Amino acid sequence: MAIVCEPKNKRLIFVVDDLVQLSSEVEVNQKDILILDRVWIDRIKKIASKNYSGKYRTCIHKSEKDNVHEMLIVHTSGAYVRPHKHRNNGESLQFIEGVGTAIIFNEDGSIKQAFKVGDPSSDNTFYYCMGKSLFHTLIIDTEFLIFKETTKGPFIRENTIYPNWAPDGTNKTEIMTYISKIKTLLEKTGL
Repeated sequence: MAIVCEPKNKRLIFVVDDLVQLSSEVEVNQKDILILDRVWIDRIKKIASKNYSGKYRTCIHKSEKDNVHEMLIVHTSGAYVRPHKHRNNGESLQFIEGVGTAIIFNEDGSIKQAFKVGDPSSDNTFYYCMGKSLFHTLIIDTEFLIFKETTKGPFIRENTIYPNWAPDGTNKTEIMTYISKIKTLLEKTGL
């Protein structure tokens, strides 16, 4: 294992088997050919299960500066996906395992659209593409929700916008209250 200090933002990163470990939630591919299989999925599910956030991702692209970003993402049932929107680009999600609910919000936080998502065998939506500037989130309905996200790079953190009407993710009680409220609204619509 090699340890590298990235001078731009002073964060410590680890390189293991051609993967750069950026944080407890993110690893970045450095291979020219990356092959993902069931063993890979099982490995990142275990990592997500141990993370406080309940999340983990393998960035298939090699750099935040790449023009196309592809990520294999795992969220556990306890993960909170803070509602957000992207200023400059949309995203597409392809679901591999599990079931969840995708929610698109109006600017005021009311629900614009919601639909079940899941792997192709679930009879739910297994792929969707969304344009920029739409607040959205995922509610995870099964033990794990695994999906591939594709979006335009480069990644610029300031281009992700969070609303003031949803919890920022630091207070578990606020998160549980908010998710409960959303689930109640969804039940009224039959989801």
